[in-house]
Amino acid sequence: MRFVAAVAAVAAVAAIVTLASACSLGEGPTLGTTTTLPDLFGDAPTLGATTTPPAEVPDWEPAQLVSVRKDAEACIQNARPDEIVLPDEGPRTVTVESGDTLGRIADRFDTTVAAFMRANSLSDPDRLRVGQVLIVPRERPDDVDGPEGPEIEWEELVCVLDTGAAAHGPDGLPVGAPGLIEVVVRWPRIDGTDEAPRVNGRLLGLIQGALAGFLDDAISAVESNGYACREALDGRCMWIMHEYEVLLSTDDVFSVRNTTRRLLPGMAAESSEVLTETFDLVVGRPFAIDVLFDEDADWVGAVSAEAVRRLEQEPWVDERRLEGAGPDAVNFERFNLTHGGLVLSFAPFTVGGSGASSVSITIPYRALEGLWAEDGPVAPLLAKLD
Repeated sequence: MRFVAAVAAVAAVAAIVTLASACSLGEGPTLGTTTTLPDLFGDAPTLGATTTPPAEVPDWEPAQLVSVRKDAEACIQNARPDEIVLPDEGPRTVTVESGDTLGRIADRFDTTVAAFMRANSLSDPDRLRVGQVLIVPRERPDDVDGPEGPEIEWEELVCVLDTGAAAHGPDGLPVGAPGLIEVVVRWPRIDGTDEAPRVNGRLLGLIQGALAGFLDDAISAVESNGYACREALDGRCMWIMHEYEVLLSTDDVFSVRNTTRRLLPGMAAESSEVLTETFDLVVGRPFAIDVLFDEDADWVGAVSAEAVRRLEQEPWVDERRLEGAGPDAVNFERFNLTHGGLVLSFAPFTVGGSGASSVSITIPYRALEGLWAEDGPVAPLLAKLD
């Protein structure tokens, strides 16, 4: 098996890793509709969707694909560009001393009480205790000119693993092509903020974890059953694609949506899922949706009512929306912020059929006016709408 690594820049920094035999890849994976979940090894539980038995190559003898697993590890590691350096230490902190007030501490670091409260999730600026450790918000002088938000560069990873096994089609016959496992990932990397390494490290960790799980499943399926497809394009039925979108990028908030598509043996067509991350750039960490709202507001019920009403107009959505978008905070963990509204996505099969797994809806900020936290991330976005 041949392993080739190449790094190139095309309108952004791109890391491209190719693991393949001498045959050409041809066209990339074709995206279609979502459908049934696979049971790769014949022992998967039902997860709100039907499963199919694992596809098998006739007379296949189980084998250990040691070299393919090594190449899979190389693919995962090459998702880490040389420029990304993960922080060894956390954000700068200050310890509250006797006589300190939040105002005095904020003045000491040339920032505001509101910034300290948001960075430390404080609800009352007067409730400090001696010895309490506070995160110091990063400095952002008001007189700095230039575009809002961090600089964004795009990384790309492409891996093709040749399993060494011949690809077989749904009829159990060879299709005359090698059995390939493909990985395509495109994601953003930010620069120009103190907490950029922490944000980049978080996204990198999510990507590497997802790829590790997928590649282990795919290689294990080939080891057990051969390269057998229920649905294939040119004999290819094992691939994963991660496509990130930046929905909001400001000096304070970075919000990204990741649409993941994959195909594995046993699937009659690809499956898809939307994952989200919204970061507080003051501390470089993602925050939960409840941070957006006033702590005394019944935001869950209001968001549920808006979501259920809007989902009714979406294709593939059915009565499952009444539960999947019902008044439970866990239903709204997949969220993004934009300049105009709150974007909600949902776990697969929770609001409708398989096509609903990639549905996202937008609730205008004005539709939830009066519920937002006064010093929360939505406040400056609302102010710009005035």
